[in-house]
Amino acid sequence: RVQASSLHGPAPPAPRPPHFEHKMKLSAAVLAALLGAASALTAQQDPCAGCDEGLAQAYQACAREFGNPCAERDEAGIVGSGPGTKKDVSCCLKKEKHDRCLECKSMDCEFKTCNVNKAYYSERTITEEAKASTKEAYAKYDKK
Repeated sequence: RVQASSLHGPAPPAPRPPHFEHKMKLSAAVLAALLGAASALTAQQDPCAGCDEGLAQAYQACAREFGNPCAERDEAGIVGSGPGTKKDVSCCLKKEKHDRCLECKSMDCEFKTCNVNKAYYSERTITEEAKASTKEAYAKYDKK
């Protein structure tokens, strides 16, 4: 004797709610977008970006007001070697960025493998040196 279920094949799966597949597709799309955004951020972050005169001026203003803004103070407001609170957190971030820019400035980018502002923190010096190298500047010394 043959059973009825074997004549028609295996029993069909239980029906899913109509919104189930839509939620699965949406979840997959959100996951793909998040993974893509995370990989784009890690691939596009440039530690040497933003090294310009505006950062240099902001750093100088912070240094004038706080000295070392990353120095940590204790409860009494005294700078010590132990843990405490930073003098100014936003200025500390500017100082760290400034220090990073100085490192970037000295990087060797022989084959243009990095995007570096070689004139960072020396724009005025470069301008003065260029003015001293003009024909008029040399003419003054040639007359002697």
